[in-house]
Amino acid sequence: MKIKDPILFGKIRIFFKEYLPVVRRESPNTTTSYLYTVNIYLEYLQSVCQRKLREVTLDDFTQKNILDFMDWLQTKRGNSASTVNLRLVHMRKFCRFLMEDDILRLAELAAIQRVAEIPIDRAEEIRYLSVAETKLLLAQPEPNTRLGLRDRFFMYLLYDSGCRVQEMLDLTKRSFVLRSTGAQLHIIGKGNKFRATPISAELIPMFKDYCRWFHTDSTPDDYLFYVRRKGTLERMSRDNVQRFVEKYGSLARASMPSIPHIHPHLFRHTRAMHLYMAGMPLETVSQWLGHSQLETSLIYARATTEMKHAAVAKIASKENSVFKDDEKFKYSDDTAMMLAPGDRDHILSGVFNQFLSALTEPVE
Repeated sequence: MKIKDPILFGKIRIFFKEYLPVVRRESPNTTTSYLYTVNIYLEYLQSVCQRKLREVTLDDFTQKNILDFMDWLQTKRGNSASTVNLRLVHMRKFCRFLMEDDILRLAELAAIQRVAEIPIDRAEEIRYLSVAETKLLLAQPEPNTRLGLRDRFFMYLLYDSGCRVQEMLDLTKRSFVLRSTGAQLHIIGKGNKFRATPISAELIPMFKDYCRWFHTDSTPDDYLFYVRRKGTLERMSRDNVQRFVEKYGSLARASMPSIPHIHPHLFRHTRAMHLYMAGMPLETVSQWLGHSQLETSLIYARATTEMKHAAVAKIASKENSVFKDDEKFKYSDDTAMMLAPGDRDHILSGVFNQFLSALTEPVE
């Protein structure tokens, strides 16, 4: 393949191989996030601007294209304002690296840096799937096929654990811990922080079936989700995950048009909202997600109209009413925060199992 602008692609390589990891000392996850943004931008150039990859030049990195790219992310890919703004931050820094030494492009670079972020209405920003939409999406993989069995287990675990996609891809076989009291997922999150998350009982047979197909001769330290290349097990890529969740999202959308564009992080938002709407205290949701600060989880407390009505009904009920003599308001799940870790995990997994049971029932 003859490249029209080899200097551009040389700079792209330096940006990801040297500038981000060595000069800026960015983490591998941050570097991967930048790479994903640039890949999406190149996809936009190919699909919207009809530009073949080998024909892409520095002239394609303009303020107009970036503005159109942001609009495309929202309208065609269904990305939230916060996601679009993150892509914009990445593109600004990427374009600064490409153009800052080119005196003829300083005006274009300045124009790109002036592109404003999209205002975020936090009350409407959080996107998640309803229980019915989640059930339908999780029902799409065909478990009688090898890849369908893998994809089903991956999506159920992604939802049930509330993991970030990179946390999922970093899991090893030993991360899924089976005990007499149930299952746990041992997760290494941002900042190398460890957390143990109870896993619903329904996922245990899925895990065992998955291992019979994919881990017959592996070691406990092999990646739980992998691709095999030249006889070695390599970590599955984010792009691989994005492809199959988008595929199942499209299949589900054919039956339920309300289902938005599916991306891996939507599973995390969905799990958090489902738990919060089911009555789990926000502090517990925050611990579940591995947030270092409670404030990060406050987006889930932006109640929908449905949640507000449910809260009013709960307050007004006889057993919870503050107007009833000698009746204390009941925070049933708060006791879990004061228990020993083992007891807390047991109680919490019961809460999750109740909610997951609704998802594993047949879709009407």
